[in-house]
Amino acid sequence: MNRLTIEIDPEQHRQIKTLATFSGMTIKDFILSKTLGTKQHKTPTDSTDRLMGSARNAARLRKALASPTSEHRVFESVEDLKDALGI
Repeated sequence: MNRLTIEIDPEQHRQIKTLATFSGMTIKDFILSKTLGTKQHKTPTDSTDRLMGSARNAARLRKALASPTSEHRVFESVEDLKDALGI
């Protein structure tokens, strides 16, 4: 197995981590799916599908990604994301 390392600033890392978590993937799986179109991640749960399908939640995520502050946090699970979105 090979390793790929890239240098990104903390804000870029936060954005990628948030998008990956919102998609129910690890950062690795998210990057691979976006660059190679692979499906190496587990199938999203029904709650992830509901989160991804909500225009209101998508708008909240876009707003959070567009306004970087030190108060933003990285979501480790769908449950953390639900709590942050207030659902």
